Amino acid sequence: MTPGSYVLRNLNSVDETPGSVRYATWWSSCDEQIAPVESTALAGAVNTRTANCLKHNDLLSDGEVARQVRAFLADGVK
Repeated sequence: MTPGSYVLRNLNSVDETPGSVRYATWWSSCDEQIAPVESTALAGAVNTRTANCLKHNDLLSDGEVARQVRAFLADGVK
């Protein structure tokens, strides 16, 4: 996943959100793993910036992020 690598160039050369699947991302301005943090957003997805300053792994245990993910998934079931 090195910037400019063969893998990323190929992933970025096609539609970021193919098919009829709904896509979503959650990101934080304090993520220390994703650089730049804005690159988390995908064209065609619901892209949500967290209200709190969360580090990368904190996204996994944040209650508000979990609530938003559940709501996104529940909305797709309707």
